[in-house]
Amino acid sequence: MGRRLRAWTEDDRAVAGTLVVLGVALAMIGLAGRPPRALAGTVVGEYAVWWHLLILGCAATALLAKRRHPVATLVVVAALAALDGYLGGGIVIFVVLFDALYTAALITSPVARRRIVWTVAVVAVAGPVLMLATGSEPRAAIVTFLQAVAIYGTPLWWASDVRQRTELAELERERADLAQAVAADAMRIAELDRESAVREERARMARDLHDVVAGHLSAVAIHTEATLASADTSRDRDTLRTVRAGALEALAEMRSMILVLRGRPDPVTAPAGLARLDALVAAARSTGQEVVVVGAAPSPLPAATDQAAFRIVQESLTNAARHAPGAAVEVTVGGRDGVEVVVTNPLGRAAAPPPSTAIGLLTMRERAEALGGTLVAGPSEGRWVVRASLPRVVS
Repeated sequence: MGRRLRAWTEDDRAVAGTLVVLGVALAMIGLAGRPPRALAGTVVGEYAVWWHLLILGCAATALLAKRRHPVATLVVVAALAALDGYLGGGIVIFVVLFDALYTAALITSPVARRRIVWTVAVVAVAGPVLMLATGSEPRAAIVTFLQAVAIYGTPLWWASDVRQRTELAELERERADLAQAVAADAMRIAELDRESAVREERARMARDLHDVVAGHLSAVAIHTEATLASADTSRDRDTLRTVRAGALEALAEMRSMILVLRGRPDPVTAPAGLARLDALVAAARSTGQEVVVVGAAPSPLPAATDQAAFRIVQESLTNAARHAPGAAVEVTVGGRDGVEVVVTNPLGRAAAPPPSTAIGLLTMRERAEALGGTLVAGPSEGRWVVRASLPRVVS
């Protein structure tokens, strides 16, 4: 019901038509105002009802422009209401004037509103003053003043109340928007602080890797190169070459990690992937390991999946060389929706992995789970089995 009433009040044509119908209905039951005695016997006095309806129709038509030209509409309606009042006055014309005055006080500028208020005040006071000046009783002047305040003051007060409520609601919306913007800025500042802390931590790690670990690896490579010339046997030289190659490869990968930590990845020294599996197997065989590779990795793979699979194989071969030296190791690579890596070797000296291997297994499992995959490692039928399943689409 309230929604329908609101829709009706916002339709200017519906309001104007309703007022005209109401005026006709009141005129038919004899509630139209009577003309003054001075007009008795004249054409105006004889057809006063029709004059009332004509004036009401003109005033209702003027209301159609109240939102576009509120002040002009108010002036026209006020003039028509004064003319209707001179002819005896009608009830509905005051409703039309009420509507025009309310709209003008609601949507006009502050300067226009002040002028309307002053004009209404002057009119409300001028009537009783003229009555007193012409010899009317003070009681009648006071009643006229109170009627003027009720008729003209009520729409002004109502419009002021509605406008204040609207402004307060707008202020509340602006305050809510501002609070939301402040919260978003606070979250952004916190995110920037976290990013800054991560960048600083990465820079520190890059410095430590460069200054400490890279320095030691460089020293290993240099001393190994110097020792090659004085090696006694070909086996010693092969071992030293393997150590030197491993140190140089570690330096290259560390350079890649340092650049990544500093936010400047180098595609030339990109982290290792399964494309370098042959080189990894060759390095393991040079140390005496017997490694057999079965299958091939699907391609292309996401860089994170490719690198994680390579690191899992690398860690598995390292553990096998440490705890089952000389034993045959089988590496199976395959998969359709992702990549599956299986590394098996004899259990060696112990069925349970030592602490160093447990740390390596934890690292491998974290790599797999970080990508949404799985890793299972443990003894099975006298062999140690590491099985990793990694998705093609990184979660």
